[in-house]
Amino acid sequence: SLSLAPRAAMEEEGPLKRQRQDCGEAPAVSEQQKEARHGHIATLVEAAGEAGDGDEGRFVPMSEREEDSDMTLDTMEALYIGQARCNWKGVPFGKCAFDWQVYATMIGEIKPRTIIELGSWAGGSALFFSDFAHMLVGDAFHKVVSLDITLQHVRAIARQHPKIEFHERSTEYFDSLFTAEFCELLPRPWLISEDSHYNFDKVLAALHGLMLPGDYLVCEDTSSQMHDWLAENNDGPSESAVAHTKHSIEQLRGTARTLREFCLQHPAQYRVDTKYADLFGYNVGKHWNSIIKRIA
Repeated sequence: SLSLAPRAAMEEEGPLKRQRQDCGEAPAVSEQQKEARHGHIATLVEAAGEAGDGDEGRFVPMSEREEDSDMTLDTMEALYIGQARCNWKGVPFGKCAFDWQVYATMIGEIKPRTIIELGSWAGGSALFFSDFAHMLVGDAFHKVVSLDITLQHVRAIARQHPKIEFHERSTEYFDSLFTAEFCELLPRPWLISEDSHYNFDKVLAALHGLMLPGDYLVCEDTSSQMHDWLAENNDGPSESAVAHTKHSIEQLRGTARTLREFCLQHPAQYRVDTKYADLFGYNVGKHWNSIIKRIA
């Protein structure tokens, strides 16, 4: 199976720069290197506490972001095990522990009045978004608008929620739902969670004409580390299952590539919010460089 070395290797002069080791065991780390790393981490924690929520250096163009991560393969696998075991109000919702914290903190800070979700699945994530927005935004929160190509898996508890509006629609026809008239009914700011991964080029083109400064787009599952791991472990029970997973991985890679190219083309309008992209370390989590704020 794919094996990535921990990103904790260190240079003699200070904390180690990120470096990938695709196979084999991680190099040994000396006591001197461990002490240097611990000191570096303590400095970062202390600086974070003193900096508070300052925006200096926070929003960066995509051109300044590496396609890399501090996350180890072991951590990624652990996240997926935990995610598979978790639900919200008894409904599966496909979010790992890092997602919980990032989304909750984002909602508390940006206070979105509308949350748009692409990829409803069982409705658990829509419930999660609605509940956290109710707690952290209060009466100003309008609703969650969630769409998927089929709603047959959405549980009753989600369908009956007064603050969730489901739409059975392919993302291929995203623009036919999000018309100018419909969007006028959705107060800002928006938090958009893209977790469908199909027809993303069309979705992104439509969002470019709809998003306003202050709106956020989170594209999930853009980690190439995760894509490689999925491809390496694609040993489904049948040829059709393997083919389906392979196609899904291609969609994930395509979404990540499309988002990066788009942000490179529009650097004055879209920036990576490093507060959330790097909340647990450089691109630690499933979403590499894909927590995007429209700034202009």
